[in-house]
Amino acid sequence: MTLLNKVAEIIVDTTKCKIEDVTPEANLIDLGVDSLKAITVIFELEESFDIEIPNDVITSIVTVNDILNKIDELNS
Repeated sequence: MTLLNKVAEIIVDTTKCKIEDVTPEANLIDLGVDSLKAITVIFELEESFDIEIPNDVITSIVTVNDILNKIDELNS
């Protein structure tokens, strides 16, 4: 499973959006990730990838690509 697929799965499970809508360019708000659901998505990402996303970074995550880049950065 690719990184994008795993992230997409987490977003779809949280928001019930369509999997095909979860592209790197997709805006999280457009996918239904509001401030409350963002907490769930962040928690699931941290659990799934064994990472800790700093609180000050969370507000700068706007797109799916931002998530992918942050996971890559924290895993390197």
